[in-house]
Amino acid sequence: MSWDRPAASAALAALLSSATADLVTVHTKPPSTLNAPALVVGYPQTVTKHTPTFAVDLAALSVIGAYGIDNGDALDDLLNVADAAIGVDPTLGLAVQHCRVVEWRNWRTFTSAGANLLLAELALEIRM
Repeated sequence: MSWDRPAASAALAALLSSATADLVTVHTKPPSTLNAPALVVGYPQTVTKHTPTFAVDLAALSVIGAYGIDNGDALDDLLNVADAAIGVDPTLGLAVQHCRVVEWRNWRTFTSAGANLLLAELALEIRM
């Protein structure tokens, strides 16, 4: 198995949609306009090929959580739900060898279509 972003993203989005009971929009890639609440599967920051062995790739990827600017606690709750879901099914329905949350990071404000949002990232490590 080697890195396949569309497959990993689709499996991650399906897991997160289920975990949030479809009450949060889950995007398989960054959208042009973002409405909260949402989870967005980003593009990888790095893909290290053939580690620890041939045909096993290690990707660093973030899932971005978005909520209204005044809902920081709700954003943290959303990150907790996503983190727990990944912990329960680290193979993402057998789509990857292993996925784990390595850190929460980069809380920031963001404006999309005139709406002020609060964003934060779940940094993931995915072996595929």
